[in-house]
Amino acid sequence: MIKVIKTARAWIYVSFLICNSNVVLADITSDTEKLLNWAESKYPEFFPGHSATQTNIEPWLYRFYPGTGVYAGVNKSDNGTYTLGGPFGNNPVFIDSLSNLISKIPTGNWQGAKPVYRQASQFFDKLEVAISANGDAVAVWLENDAGTGINSVWAMHYSAATDAWGTPTLLDSGAQSAYEPKVAMDGNGNAVVVWMQQLGVEFNASAAYYRVGSGWEAAVLLENENSAVNAGFPQSSVAMDNAGNAIAVWSQRIGVQSFIYVNRYTPGQGWGTAKSIDLPDTPGEIDNSFNPKVAINNSGNAVAVWSDTTSSFKVRHYQVSSDTWDSAFTDLGPGTKPEIAISDNGNAVIVSRGRTNSAALYQVLAWYYKPNTGWDVTGTILDQGRVEEVRSPVRVAMNASGNAVASWSQLDSSGVVSAFANYFEGGQWGGPTIVEGNNTSEVVDEGVEAGIDSSNRAFLVWRQVARDGSSRNNWSSIKQSGSNNWNASSLEPVPGSLTLPRLAVSSTGKAIAAWMHQDEATGTGNYLVTNLFK
Repeated sequence: MIKVIKTARAWIYVSFLICNSNVVLADITSDTEKLLNWAESKYPEFFPGHSATQTNIEPWLYRFYPGTGVYAGVNKSDNGTYTLGGPFGNNPVFIDSLSNLISKIPTGNWQGAKPVYRQASQFFDKLEVAISANGDAVAVWLENDAGTGINSVWAMHYSAATDAWGTPTLLDSGAQSAYEPKVAMDGNGNAVVVWMQQLGVEFNASAAYYRVGSGWEAAVLLENENSAVNAGFPQSSVAMDNAGNAIAVWSQRIGVQSFIYVNRYTPGQGWGTAKSIDLPDTPGEIDNSFNPKVAINNSGNAVAVWSDTTSSFKVRHYQVSSDTWDSAFTDLGPGTKPEIAISDNGNAVIVSRGRTNSAALYQVLAWYYKPNTGWDVTGTILDQGRVEEVRSPVRVAMNASGNAVASWSQLDSSGVVSAFANYFEGGQWGGPTIVEGNNTSEVVDEGVEAGIDSSNRAFLVWRQVARDGSSRNNWSSIKQSGSNNWNASSLEPVPGSLTLPRLAVSSTGKAIAAWMHQDEATGTGNYLVTNLFK
């Protein structure tokens, strides 16, 4: 039996009957720290802030959260986890054994770089990757035919169950080039790839679907507004929720103008009808919209952002319950190449490289959205205090609970271009942090890729080049939940990467980094190289 005594400050447990003499105290202590750090980041509504672990009442390791009046802790005698107070009530609530809860916290390591496909003569470009909650993954890229000069979309699927990559599959069959393939996956391993296909001077949005158990399906056209008279912007984006709903957006050239178009995929029904979500601010205004991005949450709601020629960008939200987009868009900025992410409760964040006035340096800017208050139109400077302008595009990732990470490259205090991050937690941005310490090489200007899992563990990958140009190498840095430290490590044992590593992170803590690597043995041909985190 457990006796509970009420004091002026809290409920305290004082006596216990169950004892397990085989439990090692050091393991219980470290596991308790890991569990409570994870609980704080995963369920901040119950365990707000970061409280110190108390050991003054045997046999308990516990933390108290004054904001909610909740105690959470581990009984060293029975190895059980308990909560008390606040929404949990006045009696101790047994949650689970410590070992069972620890087993559910995402763990893992990079498994090592492996070449999964070699192309002897064709040139790789525009690599993208996605990963599912079950660990399946997809890589897509363009291959250039040296004889015809045509770019084609290719894809490979990785099965976590067999730990094996399939054979490369040609997704498009156009007589002209394809551009900018993008890929997204649901929670079960299904995937969708979207790209722009050239037909004459026109660019048409196309898509191919990967179905678990049957493989790749034939490509389909997503729209029929193909009346372009001038080359447009071959740009697209796609996002997919865990249930398999997908939304694709692209820049569609019509006459001398370009608009943002959207199409939605529903499991069991397929693609719907494409429509524009971008209209001129005033009648008769020439519209030139480009660089669209879309994000979707696990409720099926989505948000899209795109740039226009005024150096600002526009945002519209999609509500799945009514199958409608906002009647009007929101203007934000100024900025270039905005990136967007959304949480399951509808909170969203946009990051961009921008400047507050025409004479200012380019900085890292962020805008935050809450469903009940809307967009913070003033934005937040994420690289506050930096004297050198940001060098690269800015990336952002947000998990289902609303925590996020933004990443970029910038000069550090020693004059070296380094990888930076800013972590968003509890509705607030932190400060800019250098996530690596390699002063013999610099981060290239293509950017620093970012991802975050449901435990709030953040992942970054980037490419570094020796200051004398003698070598190229891809790197990763990971920040564990509850920690302020970033741990950097090389992704590849043999320098020679040809491209920036692409990154995808699942909610379950599985990740993939992929890049193109030169064939060092022969000096000809290239490899598609992947490194899996599991």
